[in-house]
Amino acid sequence: MKSLLLSLGAGLVAGLPSQQHAPRAPEALTLGLANITKIDMAGTSDLRRRTLYGPAMGVNFPDPSIIWGDGSWKAYATSSNGKVIPVATSSDALSWTLSGSDALPNPGSWVDPNDRGVWAPDVQKNDAGTYVMYYTAHQNGGSHCIGVATSATAIGPFTPQSAPLICDTAGGGVIDASGYDDGTNRWILWKVDGNNLGGASTCQGGTPSGSYKSTPIKIQKMARDAITLQGSAKTILDNEGASNDGVVEAPSLYQIGSGNYVLFYSAHCYSTDDYDVEYAFSSTIDGSYTNRGILIRTVDNKGVYGPGGLDIDPNGVNVVFHGRTAANQGGGGARELYSATLTINGQSISGV
Repeated sequence: MKSLLLSLGAGLVAGLPSQQHAPRAPEALTLGLANITKIDMAGTSDLRRRTLYGPAMGVNFPDPSIIWGDGSWKAYATSSNGKVIPVATSSDALSWTLSGSDALPNPGSWVDPNDRGVWAPDVQKNDAGTYVMYYTAHQNGGSHCIGVATSATAIGPFTPQSAPLICDTAGGGVIDASGYDDGTNRWILWKVDGNNLGGASTCQGGTPSGSYKSTPIKIQKMARDAITLQGSAKTILDNEGASNDGVVEAPSLYQIGSGNYVLFYSAHCYSTDDYDVEYAFSSTIDGSYTNRGILIRTVDNKGVYGPGGLDIDPNGVNVVFHGRTAANQGGGGARELYSATLTINGQSISGV
């Protein structure tokens, strides 16, 4: 496999949750950094090198998510490769094979029959052993909503519920749902798609004008079935206007060893080379996330452009994200699958 070396900074720290995880390739390199409270892209004195694997499979595989299920790693992507939800499999979460399966051949009766493309799926396994998929689709007569589907197996096919779980037409729709289990409570995160309403962002269907619209990342508690919403939603992050083109999206959450939480997300427009993976921290899971920084972005002469849509597995070990292999490809360029490993041991991230 072609591998890509990038210089990255990371200050994640965590004790691994008590969940099963799969074997990892012994030759993989990971990052070591003394500073355990902040990811630092700018600093160089404590920076180490990590191997990123990819592009994998040589196909379009946007907005990937990852889970260990039924004896192998599974990665799911936005509609592509002739499937509503394509699935890739791996024994080590680094080398991937595109399966012939469609995880969600029927996205649901609530989905617009003329627009059945599905975005950014995310799969959890609930306490009963059922796999639960969150996904984004266009509601018939409405905006983008978040749907839920379930399956007895990780590869599917998943069966959709008859109605969407979350909608917000006034806010511009909702996209990019992801789930998280903190060991006591389950949570769902998503983006309110405010740039779909226009405003100053270039990431919209019209001509930029006026002020930047809010694109909040929201979080809400779920029942242990990972299907039933509880309580009310809270905003934990929003865009910063011109500095990130009025866009934050694709949230993925993890608890680090200090008891704090790190939120990965993407900023800028997905169709540009400015698209990146950023992070922010909070002392509470549903509090405001601050101390923002950039984890990975387009780097000259490194071969990955517009990286984004990062997802971290529930054990905090493996991450997947997408990126393009050439500059200035725009929204039509293939967003291919990349992966990396993190080995987290209480006080530092070290080599395997």
